Amino acid sequence: MKIKRKLWVWIAAGFFAATASAEQDLGVAGLTDVAAVEGKIAESLARVEHAHTRQAQIDTEISGLASQRDDAQGRLHERARALYRVRRAGMLPVAGGFDALMAHLARVQRLSRMVKNDLDTMEFLEQRGAALRAEKNELAEALQEAHAMLGALEAKKQELEESTRSASLFQDTLRGERQEVASDSLSYGRIRVSGDMDDLGDGFSEMRGQLALPVQGSMRIGESSREGAPGLEFYGRPGGPVRAAADGRVAFARQYGAYGLMVILDHGGSFYTVYGGLGTTDVQVGDWVGMSTRIGTLDTGSPDAVLFFEVRRGTRPLDARSWLGL
Repeated sequence: MKIKRKLWVWIAAGFFAATASAEQDLGVAGLTDVAAVEGKIAESLARVEHAHTRQAQIDTEISGLASQRDDAQGRLHERARALYRVRRAGMLPVAGGFDALMAHLARVQRLSRMVKNDLDTMEFLEQRGAALRAEKNELAEALQEAHAMLGALEAKKQELEESTRSASLFQDTLRGERQEVASDSLSYGRIRVSGDMDDLGDGFSEMRGQLALPVQGSMRIGESSREGAPGLEFYGRPGGPVRAAADGRVAFARQYGAYGLMVILDHGGSFYTVYGGLGTTDVQVGDWVGMSTRIGTLDTGSPDAVLFFEVRRGTRPLDARSWLGL
């Protein structure tokens, strides 16, 4: 019985052994595409279903054991009383002769065996019930871990889908493909620019060396890159304001890969400025902002808040230092 119980527990719980730290487990963290995550989700759901089926089987067996235990207890009570009466009857029936004596002894032995069998049955039923309850508890723990794993997988799927969408929007933005803007997306009293943004680009192209610093009073400025694209890192006060380097329209405002929370401003003529690593944003896609207007804040998660800044012409990074006049 112990072997059978361990087998069931291995089948139902062994699959979930690596789920205690699902987000840290490479089984989740190492997944890089939605199809693989969906496959893991399907496997986990099948295992959860199997565990629930086993739990139902255990509940049925435990219910049956209760009935068997009641029956065995009733028989044990009756046979133990009968054995007690026989043994307390006094002298053996010698007067009945040898045959009566042997019959009496046979009855005592038969009742003794029956009582012992009933006691063994009661012990087995108690042990089996305890084993089933222990297995059910183990299954409950395994299911709890499995549901945590499923939650991690669902979160990973959402993360990958969002990352894929952000990557697509990022590339579309820099190629000049406009995002759809909801009619209620105006914010902070600004108006959305309509018409040909290329007209604005003619002015931006003449602003080389005159762009406003995105983080004023920056403690340190250093060269860096994101996804192979060169830019500048501005170290500033955590939670401090991040400002637009020039007039433009918000073309992108969301999380994206190594850039973190980012804003892209479209300055027309395929010119863009990129602001990555923000803590918060104050703008939405479609908003019009003027030079030095606050578009967000630096992160507050570390002592050194860093803004990553790029200037681009389409998908091609430009020398941000020369555009800022540094």
